[in-house]
Order: sequence, then structure tokens, then C-alpha cells
Amino acid sequence: MEQLRIDTAPTGKRASALIAAATVMALAAGYLLLQNSGPSHVMASAQPASPAAPNVTALEALAQNSPTAANRLSLSLAYINGKQPGRAVVLLEALLQKDPGNMLAWNNLCVAHTLQHEYQNGIDACNRALALQPSYQLAKNNLRWAEGERDQTLRTLAQQQQTEPAKRNPAFFIAEGMNLFSLGNYDKALEAWQRALDLDSKNGVALNDIGTAYMMKKQPRVAANYFAKAEAADPTLQLAKNNLAWAQAELQAK
Repeated sequence: MEQLRIDTAPTGKRASALIAAATVMALAAGYLLLQNSGPSHVMASAQPASPAAPNVTALEALAQNSPTAANRLSLSLAYINGKQPGRAVVLLEALLQKDPGNMLAWNNLCVAHTLQHEYQNGIDACNRALALQPSYQLAKNNLRWAEGERDQTLRTLAQQQQTEPAKRNPAFFIAEGMNLFSLGNYDKALEAWQRALDLDSKNGVALNDIGTAYMMKKQPRVAANYFAKAEAADPTLQLAKNNLAWAQAELQAK
């Protein structure tokens, strides 16, 4: 994977205000329990950074006060580099609702999804960027990365299927569900995590992961119920608390 490159090409457009900054900053988007394990050098697009790049808080304030596409792209890059790809996804999806022709935003969304192990979503976003600009090398590189991660996940799933049924414990089904989730197969992931619960009804990880799949299926009310159950099963599971706040924010926004 190449070293980090900042794309300084102008977007050619400036989006109007897209979402209230409070919504972006209040959102605690934490997908699953997997640590981000993407390459140390990711490739996202932004406007030129100043010699002393502002921190995330300053960029959030800038995006709130001046919600241009350029400021949101810079904030999305800060979230990505700050290991908060979930926040980048929310920000970029809102931007793209108003400006679907923004190839830089599609590229950044590809990176954010891939860092969250949502490989099919990442592939789809890169392909959208390339449909807008077929020669966009950064998106080509990120597409290869996302496809490589997807292919590795497919190989891992194939290996998992060799596990003897007697050895398929809750940890096995949680890992299987994680891989299915990464491929965008949320229904199959739910089936795997439900099998984990069938073996361990108080498994906070499985409950949290089921909630995440329902969030991806745009069912925040169902998801919130599972996040609450996960928190009750394991009060130390901070991710379940974060995800419950995420689901509640989605419900309030409706």
C-alpha cells in the first residue's frame, strides 16, 4: 500500500449545510468489537492541510461554523486518521446525500468503510468514485485494498467451515458473524450471532453485534433493544454503551 497521499484536486462544488454539527459530534458510532486493523497508511482525499494541521475539535468547530464540502472532507480525513471511521461514515453519507457527485467524498467513504471491516460497502463506495472519474488513481488503490480484504475474509470463512460442529462454540459463531458482516451479509451474520446466543444467552458481545447488524439494516429501535441487553449482560462493555447512544441518536433524528 502506498504512503498517505492527500489529494489536492478541487471538488468543483461546494455543498450547502448538510447536517447539524451536533448530530455528527454526538454520534458514538462504534461498530462491533473489532479493532481497526487496516494498513498504517490509508489513502483519503482532502483539501490542502495547513503546515500546523488543526486538531479534530478545531475541525469540528470549523465544519459547524462553515459547513462547506471542503471543511467536511477535511474533518472526515481527521476522523479517519484519528481511528474514528464511524464518525467519518456518518459525515460523508450526509454530505453525499446532497452532493452525490463528490468523488473525493466517495473515496473517503471507501476508506472509512474498509477500516470498519465493511468491505463490500467500501468496494461499492470506491466504485462510485471511479464511475465519476475512471482515472482517479487514489480510488483505484483503495478499491484494490478493499477487494483484498474482502477476498481474505472469504478465505477465512471457507476455513471456518472446516471446523467440526462439536467445536463450534460462541466464540466461533461470533467470529463467523463478524466475517459475514464484513461482506455485507447482515442476515447471515445475525444467524451466526443468534447461534452464539443459543449457547450463551448472556453473551454481551453477541448481543452488541446483533444490534450493530440491525443498525446497518436501518432498524435502530430493534438495535437499541439489543444494545441495552448487551450493556445489562456486561456493564463493562463500553462499546455497547456507545452503540446505544448511536441508536438513540438515530431514533431522535427520525
